[in-house]
Amino acid sequence: MAYDLQTLSDIAEIRQLNARYNRHADAGEGEAFASNFTEDGEFDIGGNGVYHGREEIASAAAATQVTVHVTAEPEIEVTGDTANQRVRMLSLVRQLDKQRNEFVASGWYIDNLKRTPQGWRYARRCVELDLDIAKVFEKMGIAEAFAKLTAS
Repeated sequence: MAYDLQTLSDIAEIRQLNARYNRHADAGEGEAFASNFTEDGEFDIGGNGVYHGREEIASAAAATQVTVHVTAEPEIEVTGDTANQRVRMLSLVRQLDKQRNEFVASGWYIDNLKRTPQGWRYARRCVELDLDIAKVFEKMGIAEAFAKLTAS
């Protein structure tokens, strides 16, 4: 398949969006993390809940600063001002003493994206883990923080 320059540019911008997502998620920077989504965006953490809008999405990102997010080789299909993406994800937990990272989960991000005046943003991001999310959250020590979010 041959790509035109606009499509290549769009794919590059979406890959940069993925990088910003990982960086802000790892730092627990809720507002910066949420800015990667459209105003009415949805973040579906499979088995944990669906967060609607930037305020709820920001609270999910701010709940932890122990995760290291890694994404690899996205499959991106651009159609005008929308795009779909499937990208492999790996999650590691960063030990509080910063002595090591430990693998905790793998899975996929399944994304619907929109082009906005600020660039590409996630309209909906769905996490599909290969492992049980309750066990993953427990291993990461974030189960209680996310339980509080979903209870409110």
